[in-house]
Amino acid sequence: MPKEINIFDQIFKEYAEPIFLPFIERLLGYKIIKKQSLKDKMQTSIERECDFLFEITLENSDHFILHIEFQSQDDPSMLLRMAEYHGIIFKKYQMEIKHYLIYLGEKPTKMPTKLEERFVFKEYQLINLSDTDPEVYLRSNIPEEFILAILSRYPKEQYEEILRSIINKLKSVVKSKPLLEKYSKQLIFISRLRKLELQTTKILEIMPIMIDIESDGLYLKGISQGINQGINLGLQKVAIEGFKKGLSIGMLSSITGLSELEIKAILKENNSEK
Repeated sequence: MPKEINIFDQIFKEYAEPIFLPFIERLLGYKIIKKQSLKDKMQTSIERECDFLFEITLENSDHFILHIEFQSQDDPSMLLRMAEYHGIIFKKYQMEIKHYLIYLGEKPTKMPTKLEERFVFKEYQLINLSDTDPEVYLRSNIPEEFILAILSRYPKEQYEEILRSIINKLKSVVKSKPLLEKYSKQLIFISRLRKLELQTTKILEIMPIMIDIESDGLYLKGISQGINQGINLGLQKVAIEGFKKGLSIGMLSSITGLSELEIKAILKENNSEK
């Protein structure tokens, strides 16, 4: 569900600077002395057509993409353009690519043809939060950081213990009610990545933290986008199972995006009313 993923992106982008930069500093041993956020959207040249692009097989069975560009003027940015082409072509075909530039100009060219080693993309480092120890987060007193414990590594049967630890920490550290509501709602939403939103909501009800989910536009937006993906049957099941576990009709309405009247009709139809 791409639109729902965008909601998660918004939350984690909010966390990027205060949480993930220090996290990466600790993990990789960096010491950042200056930083500047680059907020501009990245523009690509996917619309640009290659001059000549063929899939080639040689007599010796070598198999690759042949890319040829024609250039009539000296262009200092040509190397970067070719690097851009390489990324776009490789993403689509995932084959070896041989690039050639045929220069048609009369004057000598000074166009560079090779990236410095430090600029060549070879790999990226993977940080898997589900492989990290929850204690790394729970030792923190920063809400954005210890909330991430829900995404860490722990036995499935310990999810309730982890959730209670997070919620107790929230109640202990966050003294402002609006901020407490904000972090509680974010915890509910992030817990969806582990399919724990019902359990999280239930524990929040049992351990009264007094949040008003219905006032959270971001949370409701995520729910409504999920509904738009055609998961009405799944929402009905969530409503029935949630009601059996003791969730209120109002809370189920907030979680599923269905109205309270719809919830009551679903429960009546399935003989689930108390």
